[in-house]
Amino acid sequence: MYHFTLNVTFHASPTHIFDAFHKPELLIQWFAPGSVQVSQIMSNFTEGGRYRIQMMEPTGQQYTLTGEYTRILANEKLVMSWAWEDNEEESIITTVDIEFESQDDSTTQLTLVHSGFVNEQERDQHQQGWMACFEKLAGIQQSLE
Repeated sequence: MYHFTLNVTFHASPTHIFDAFHKPELLIQWFAPGSVQVSQIMSNFTEGGRYRIQMMEPTGQQYTLTGEYTRILANEKLVMSWAWEDNEEESIITTVDIEFESQDDSTTQLTLVHSGFVNEQERDQHQQGWMACFEKLAGIQQSLE
């Protein structure tokens, strides 16, 4: 199995960055890479709760991400399963494990581990996707404060 780890520093409090991972009004602003847009979010943000996020390319092609929140520690940790409904990938279900660490009142060190990929290509595509999303999140972080 393949995985990757990303370490990113955001200039916002852990509370605000944590909120960006589960509040629909924030997710819609950043949770799709590049020119892809979030078109629909359904979420039951509780341990054992499920989520479904629909994304749309400028061409109109849609992708749907679904999963379950398996661990939630407010402002500290978020673990969730991750699966694409189209099943075009070999890795049917992967796991995203995110830790939020306060550096000071307005800085958060985020560590994301995405694991369970069956090949390097899927791993690399997801890593690039997360990095593109984090660029968007960094761009909206001023509005989080």
